[in-house]
Amino acid sequence: MSKVIKVREEQVDNSPDPHRHLHPDRFPFLPSLVAAIIRLHHGTCKFTILGQEHEEAALSLGGPTLMTSWHFAFPAPIYYYRDRNALVMVSRSRDGEWAARVLEHLGYRCFRGSPGKGGSVALKQLISHIKGTAGGALVADGSQGPPRIAQKGILLLARYSGAPLVPVSMAAEPCWRFRSWDRTVLAKPFSRIVLAFGQPMWIERDISAVELEQARVALETSLNRLTEQAEETVKRIGRSSCG
Repeated sequence: MSKVIKVREEQVDNSPDPHRHLHPDRFPFLPSLVAAIIRLHHGTCKFTILGQEHEEAALSLGGPTLMTSWHFAFPAPIYYYRDRNALVMVSRSRDGEWAARVLEHLGYRCFRGSPGKGGSVALKQLISHIKGTAGGALVADGSQGPPRIAQKGILLLARYSGAPLVPVSMAAEPCWRFRSWDRTVLAKPFSRIVLAFGQPMWIERDISAVELEQARVALETSLNRLTEQAEETVKRIGRSSCG
């Protein structure tokens, strides 16, 4: 009885990438246009700053400063820190390519990376470059969450760069809140935006694992408290303006 061996041929997919036509190289004018819209959009808003003395205290030291916020809040701080040549970490994904090009038109320097792909390499680049700059801006809960849970990446950057962490959060009224994993908040045109800064945090280079976890919890607590403070303030301003 003969044995019949079936060989499965490997199928090679030569079909074109369905997302290839969405690459920013095909629309070189769009990043600058989006950046201009961001400037115009937020330029119509009225900002109230809480705890600005904490920001000024960190900046007055003359070295690099790391501003950090929750991912949901990033549109307003991105506008606030425009044109300062700050460093930001951006995902290597296609969406990240779009974001990086828009951020460059807003006056940022971008390092590409994410926790799963190239994150450690980008983090090392940030550490080596941060010392010779005014500082950087990173989201404390990362690019994929979970939301409002501080990750250790920003703490490691502060630890090895020697730069202080300055937590900042925001609230806006009226605003749009997206149905994304982080519930991104985008202020509506002509709205009131409140930015709340917290006390700077320094992460010692010889910090222990237990102390690093305590610092992570402290950062998380600070950002959540600043978020509540900003939300309460923007509501109070809204009530007083209606009275």
